[in-house]
Amino acid sequence: MDTLHIESMSTDEKIELAERLWQSIDKERTEKLSPAQMQLLENRLQMHSQNKEVGKSWQAIKQKYIH
Repeated sequence: MDTLHIESMSTDEKIELAERLWQSIDKERTEKLSPAQMQLLENRLQMHSQNKEVGKSWQAIKQKYIH
């Protein structure tokens, strides 16, 4: 593995690196979901699409639990 010199990178380069890392992690996690987990996510997405007033926004959750 090559050594990264993060401290010498520009802010834009750091953001791009973080995004690429997250995308690679996200792809790995999605591929490892079981069929039951995928079905559960699909069901929840469908329920949300049918009734968007139910539930709370991420902003509301963050404010309540993370401050």
